Order: sequence, then structure tokens, then C-alpha cells
Amino acid sequence: MTSKPVEGLSRAMEHGLLLRAIESQVIPRLLLTHPSAPQAVPATGETASEAVRPAESEVVGFTGIVLQGSTDEATAFMRDLHASGISADSIYLDLLAPSARYLGELWTTERSDFVEVTVALHRLQDLAHKFSAYLRGMDDAQTVLPAGPRALCVAMPGEQHVFGAQLVGEFLRRARWDVWDAPGATEPDIISLLAREWFTIVGISVSTLDQPEALAGLVRRVRRASLNPDLRVMVGGLPFDEHPERAALVGADATARDGRDAVVKAQKLLDLAGLGN
Repeated sequence: MTSKPVEGLSRAMEHGLLLRAIESQVIPRLLLTHPSAPQAVPATGETASEAVRPAESEVVGFTGIVLQGSTDEATAFMRDLHASGISADSIYLDLLAPSARYLGELWTTERSDFVEVTVALHRLQDLAHKFSAYLRGMDDAQTVLPAGPRALCVAMPGEQHVFGAQLVGEFLRRARWDVWDAPGATEPDIISLLAREWFTIVGISVSTLDQPEALAGLVRRVRRASLNPDLRVMVGGLPFDEHPERAALVGADATARDGRDAVVKAQKLLDLAGLGN
């Protein structure tokens, strides 16, 4: 009798985590990609009501293309809008950012699953970088600096404190890692993502370790599900700060005290695997 309300509450909390992440992380990154630092008022001087903007139907259509995975078609869509007179600022503010929000709505209303939305959000960020290069006159995608090894940063499923995983992700991103965030991800979400996308490292953040066997079980299942047979797993959080030996007890390859330490440890894991520079 009580399972449905609890499940409903859990689902609502997951929705909230993902939507907050879109607002606080994904959209700011999309906007910061724009070389001219887009403003709410178009550079041409017209008011917001006078500016030519992508229509809502175009946002929906573009989002569908991104979900389908056609990067070339999505890139052409953005360039065609730009060529039609829509400013670069508006492409970022009125197409990419609303598309990210719409992806969150698709998951909230269960029209797309978590993995589809996570992959599409990452694809949006790649498209933003490519469009930025295009605006600089570097039409060839190869002019975009290549991404580094790919890392997935998650919090232990069921935890509401996801800031630690996000912070580690930011440090790795600055060190030229291709970082994927999955806030609010359940274990099935994580397993499904690993089964569909290749990752070099998975970082799992925990705030408590009341049941170490639960984390150990997750680490084992993560390794089994991964497309990468040599996947490396890092763990972090308060339970490991004073007792780094606990990382081995849960089956992880390493632990890190903070974001800076995570970058160092991640590079060491790459070197051990023969993947470092």
C-alpha cells in the first residue's frame, strides 16, 4: 500500500535533480561556449520583441534531431537558422538552452528515458562547441580541440547530495577530460548508460558508507555492464577521506580527496592502463 507514494516521491526527486542540473550546469556551459558571451539583448540593438528568434516548433524539431543522434543534420539545422538571419546569440539563448530544458521535460513526462536524455544533453554541448568553431571561421570539426578520455561522474543512487560528483567532474573537465554527468541517476540508469556508451573511468561519490556491500555490489555491476572491459572505477566522499583503504574493500581502483586529487589519480589510472600521454 505504501510503495506507490514512495516510488512517486523518488521519481519526483530524480526529476528535480535532473532539471536542476540542466538549469545550473548544462545551460550555463552551453552559453559559455559562445565566443561572444551572449547577452539577453541582441547585439544588433533591436529589442527582444523585434529580434528574430527560433520558433517553438523549431526548438522541438531540433531537439528531435539531437535525440536521433544525427550530428550532421543538427549542425546543418543551426547553420541554416543562422544563415536565415537569426543571430548567433539567439542560436545559443533561444535554441540550445530551450532544447536542453525541453529534454528535461521529455524525461519528466516519460516520453524519453534517462539515458536518451543524458546522451542528448552531452550531444548538445558538443554541438555548441562545433558551432562556436564555425562562428570563428573554423568550419572543419577537426579545428575543435579533441576531447580527452571519457569519464562518467555519478552519486551513489538514492543520495540527494550530488555536489561532490559535480565538483569532481568540473576539475576533470578543466583537465581536458570528456566528462558526462548523470545527476539523479538510478542504478538501472547507470548500468544502461554504461552498456551504450564507452567510458574510461566511472567516478562514484558517496556521503555515507553505512552499507559498504551495497557500494561494492554497484562497483561489480558497473564493471560487468561496461562496454570497456578495462573500466577503471574511482570512489570519493567523506567515508574515504580518512580511510582511503576502504576503496579497495569496495572493489574500486582508487579514491580521491577532492577534485584536484581526482585529476591526479585519474591520470595515474590512465598511465597504468597504458592510455596516458
